[in-house]
Amino acid sequence: MSNKNKGKVFGKVVRLLTAVLALMLITCIIYGTVTQDQIADSVVRLHIVANSNSEADQEVKLKIRDAILEHVAKEYPGGATKEEAARFLKDNLSEIEGIASSVLRENGLNDMVCANYGVYPFPTKEYGNLMLPAGDYEAVRVELGEAKGENWWCIMFPPLCVADASSLKLDEEVMSQLKEGMSYENYRLLTEMSGENNTKITVKFRIVELVENSKMRLAELFSSLF
Repeated sequence: MSNKNKGKVFGKVVRLLTAVLALMLITCIIYGTVTQDQIADSVVRLHIVANSNSEADQEVKLKIRDAILEHVAKEYPGGATKEEAARFLKDNLSEIEGIASSVLRENGLNDMVCANYGVYPFPTKEYGNLMLPAGDYEAVRVELGEAKGENWWCIMFPPLCVADASSLKLDEEVMSQLKEGMSYENYRLLTEMSGENNTKITVKFRIVELVENSKMRLAELFSSLF
C-alpha cells in the first residue's frame, strides 16, 4: 500500500474514532442530565448557610438547624407527596425565618435571615448509605447574615432530617418513600455506591456527577463573564 493510501486509511480511522468518542460524550451528557433530573424530581432539600466560618456563627447555625427541624417535625404532613411537602415548606418560610431570627437573638446576634424556596446547585453529598449526585435540586435555602460560611444540607422530602434530625439515620419508611418515587435503577444508583463490587453503579454515578459538576462550573463561568 502506498504512503498516500496509508494516509487516507489513517485519516478515515481518526475520523471514525473521533465520531465514536463524540457519540460517547453526547450519550454520557444526555444520560447524566436526564438521570439527575429524574432524581431531583423526587427530592426536596434543606440548605442552611452560616454567616461566616467563625466558631460562633457555625455553632448558631446548628442551633438554628435544630430549631427549624423541631418545628417542621411537629407540623410536617404525614404521608405527604413531594408536591404537598413542597407546599408545606413554602407556606412555612416566614415561620422558618422567625425561628432562625429568634435563635440568633437568643445568642446575642442581630444578623438578617432570608428563607426562600427555589432550585439551587448542590455538590455530591452522602447521607449514611445514601448518596445524592451533584446537580440542581428544589430546596429551602436559609441564609444567615452575609451567608459566607459553611453550609449544612439535609433532605426534607422524603423527610430524612424530619424523621431523625439528630443522626440522620435512614429509617425504612423514609427509604421506602424514596424508592417509590423513582425508578429502580435510580434508587440503586443512590443507595449502592458505598457497596463493594458495584463497578457498573459507580461508573454511572460518576458520569452523572461529572456532567453536573461540569454544568455548574460552566454556569459559574458565564455568570462571572456576564
